[in-house]
Amino acid sequence: MSAGPALGDLVAADPGAWLRRAGTWDGVSRALSDRAAELERSAPESWSGADADAAALARAEQVRGLRADAGTASRAAQVLGTHAGVVLDAQRRLVVAALAVHPQFVVDLERGTLCAGLAAHPPGVWRLPALVARFGADLVRLSAAVADAVGAATRSDHATADALDALRPAPAAVPRPVAPAAAPPAGAGAGAVRSWWTGLPGADREQLLRTRPGLVGGLDGVPVADRDRANRVLLDAELSRLRARAALLDRAGDTAGADRARRASAGLETTRRRLDAGDAYLLRLERGDTGGRLVLAVGDPERAAHVLTHVPGTTAGWGTVPGDLARVEATRAAARAAAPDGAVAAVLWTGYDAPPDLLAAADPAAARAAAGDLRSFQDGLRAGHAGPVHLTVVGHSYGSTVLGNAARGGLAADDVVFVGSPGTGAGHASELGTAPGHVWATTARHDPIGRVPGVEVFATSRGLAPTGLLHGPDPAAPGFGARVFDSAPGSALPRPDDPATPNDESAFAAAHGGYWDPGSPSLSTLGRIVAGAPVPP
Repeated sequence: MSAGPALGDLVAADPGAWLRRAGTWDGVSRALSDRAAELERSAPESWSGADADAAALARAEQVRGLRADAGTASRAAQVLGTHAGVVLDAQRRLVVAALAVHPQFVVDLERGTLCAGLAAHPPGVWRLPALVARFGADLVRLSAAVADAVGAATRSDHATADALDALRPAPAAVPRPVAPAAAPPAGAGAGAVRSWWTGLPGADREQLLRTRPGLVGGLDGVPVADRDRANRVLLDAELSRLRARAALLDRAGDTAGADRARRASAGLETTRRRLDAGDAYLLRLERGDTGGRLVLAVGDPERAAHVLTHVPGTTAGWGTVPGDLARVEATRAAARAAAPDGAVAAVLWTGYDAPPDLLAAADPAAARAAAGDLRSFQDGLRAGHAGPVHLTVVGHSYGSTVLGNAARGGLAADDVVFVGSPGTGAGHASELGTAPGHVWATTARHDPIGRVPGVEVFATSRGLAPTGLLHGPDPAAPGFGARVFDSAPGSALPRPDDPATPNDESAFAAAHGGYWDPGSPSLSTLGRIVAGAPVPP
């Protein structure tokens, strides 16, 4: 490689991964050696003649090959183990050096940067010259320690790469490269992507699944089973990275960063457990600018007669998977109870960078940016289905703003549902491109979203108008034109949490998440809408 690791790369490195690989290669070496010894012991003593001589020569050649491969595997284990030790020592020296000069400097290990900390501890004027001198000395010492640690890792990185390259055997034959046609057409929609994928030779599809899982796993239009295979590879890699990151940030004393990594890891662990339970498909997994993007289907969305897509709102990402998935499962269960054949699939679609907090949720930019991705996903559901399908999209909180922006541009959905919505970006239901009577909305009485001020409050004296929310009129207001259905009122004040619900009743504004509680009229109605069943007026 032409360049070594930077400070951020050293901080994020996972020596444990190299140690595990070293252990794997050591196990391969032992297995090959055992097989060579077994072959040597298996030579028959009473067989003679030309055939026996030829067999003996062939056996000896196999033994030599096995022992040579065992030696190569053993050397790979040594190289990887040594590199892991060097990197771990470099990380330790970096942390020790950073702590030695605290509080003059703060090393942001999550971002891999050095920050001056004098402003946080302002000195008296009479001490300033001495502190400035000490500041400079500490800067030199810390910079030297960082350069030494990164330099050691760089030298080991180059030496390890060279040693492993030297162990690489010359290929017996050049593998057939992926043909230029094995790439999606530029700007292709979901239907064109599916035609492209199914038209590829099987070998090309397999090679892309092995070598470019990030490409295949994120392509709307690729069959569900293939996307799932690709994204499970990415899931294992991300879980390993997040565990290592949390451990490193813990050692560095960055409790907040470690907690964020652990929450994301816990969300992906929930995803893995659901996949392991069966009848689930991972349709997208990638790092995002905020909480991480994930699309998880429960049930087969290519075969179910009714398919729900659930779009969560503010703070959604890998860390919120447990709660978001519980709502998806609850809606699916209600829909299966209402559907004549029970054939319902439900998708958790966190395929966008959700606002990280309420202040950011006042900006419609994230919803507008996500609209095209949601349209592409829904197009893929329609194009990939084995027969007729009834598609429903439910947007909760800021997710309803994403849904509204997507629907205004033409969305593959038979019903759209806005739950606890701060506004859809549309002025009336007729702007959403959905058939009359198939736009739905509900807002609980004590859900504070209904009291969010409208944009006009800053220019007029209208006050907290329920028809003037941040992102346009309230879809649950009478004049919007949606079919409004009942929800449980919720509680105006926090109360003890009920572990039997996906909602946290002890949280502030708990009514905003209570739409999926058992026995709630909104959950029953959501199930009937998803199942295409009649909804009583």
